[in-house]
Amino acid sequence: RLMSTAVNTDRRSLSVRLLTPEGPIFDDVAYMVIAPSVMGEVGLLPRHAPLIAFLRMGETRITLMDDSKRIFVTTEGYVSIEDDHVLVMVEQAEEIGEIDRARADASLQRAEEQIASAGDDEVAMTAAVARKKRAENRLRSVDRAAGK
Repeated sequence: RLMSTAVNTDRRSLSVRLLTPEGPIFDDVAYMVIAPSVMGEVGLLPRHAPLIAFLRMGETRITLMDDSKRIFVTTEGYVSIEDDHVLVMVEQAEEIGEIDRARADASLQRAEEQIASAGDDEVAMTAAVARKKRAENRLRSVDRAAGK
């Protein structure tokens, strides 16, 4: 019996919105979303049971209806799904192809310098550590996409 490798055009879809405080980063239909929850990656397909999960820094991967993928480097937030509507709300999101590795490297170096000079200033230290984690997340994702 022969099996077709054609994309199933009759399959159900998800309505997906990826939002930051600045506005929507992605708002379209998709077949699958994989998000980095604090308990591990969570894969969301059509007809998934209602769910709300907290997200850690990582990559949110969206598989479109044509099986192409969009990868976003995301910070903490949450994801919810109900009635095939997925909402990903994060503080920051950047599509992986838009990340400039040299700029991300420079951000990491600046954050490390700020950590070194923060001294007893807890507010400055907390902000610098958060910036360092974001820069490391961006670099890790860019390197993974480049096959490093």
